[in-house]
Amino acid sequence: MAKSLADALQSAIGGNDEHQQVSVWLDTGFKPLNKAISSKYDGGAPCSRIIEIFGGESCGKTAIATQIMVSAQKAGGIACFMDHERSFDVRLAKKLGLETDPNRWVFKTPRTFEQSMDNAKKIAYAIRENKFIEKDAPIVIVFDSLAGMVPMQKLDKDAEDFNMNDNTALARCTSASFPALAQICEENNMLAIFLNQIREKIGVVYGDKTSSPGGNAPRFYASVRIKLTRSQITGSDKKEKIGQRVTAECVKNKVSAPFKKVEWDFLYMPDGSGKFDVIGSSIDHLLEIGLLEQPSKGYILWDGKKYRRNQLRALALREPTVWEQIEGLMVDEE
Repeated sequence: MAKSLADALQSAIGGNDEHQQVSVWLDTGFKPLNKAISSKYDGGAPCSRIIEIFGGESCGKTAIATQIMVSAQKAGGIACFMDHERSFDVRLAKKLGLETDPNRWVFKTPRTFEQSMDNAKKIAYAIRENKFIEKDAPIVIVFDSLAGMVPMQKLDKDAEDFNMNDNTALARCTSASFPALAQICEENNMLAIFLNQIREKIGVVYGDKTSSPGGNAPRFYASVRIKLTRSQITGSDKKEKIGQRVTAECVKNKVSAPFKKVEWDFLYMPDGSGKFDVIGSSIDHLLEIGLLEQPSKGYILWDGKKYRRNQLRALALREPTVWEQIEGLMVDEE
């Protein structure tokens, strides 16, 4: 009997490799953001991939990354943070639920881009080869930020010695490193999160006037790219800044449909920390998609009674069962 094509290829190169797909999704802390990324309220950030979160200063990039790290730890995994900007506040992160037990938390301050990439590889291999966590438990490594990662060739130079070759060094580093990093993520069920800044394009009149440092490689190798923008929220007197409204747009998405947007409030606390207003922002989301009824302008119908938005939010804060019912409205379709 003549060999089939499958038999011939099996003999020559072996059988088909396993199809790569996301099997672990990590909660971002806000169900509408999960849905914007993964099309599932119970989804979130995709493990085994690279994602980029970029935007202006203090727009919530680190807060989202911290929530994802917390989710990884809750799933039995390990969270890692490469602090290139030297600005991570572990005190605030612990308030969001981050565990700092060395068996669940790795914190490094690499001096160069190359050292950070080496750290990521060594962490992934040490964890998986020694089976310190279950195979399906995730590893999350956050790099803060891509713009702050210094290529080795620039580190010991005087500023007056910088040239055009140095100006493009970071882009060449990402181009050389990201193909291997993508493979390491896929093989080790690891999520690499690159936080990044934005830059204004000089002379651009039409279209997007912003770009992000690091060249083109992050745009190609990131499965999800989330752009954040923000606006201030003021108190009732219109003067005091009490928080900011953050808008997230998935400008690239290879695990779901792209260009989905979602908004939430990030509120400032008296001690200087901040937190997602998950309840209030979820109410806003449910109003937007029509799952909460508005009998008249400015009012929401709940359990047969009319509430203003902040009244319903306060009720959900006081009574956990009310919040459970509100959150229960965000259910994925079968």
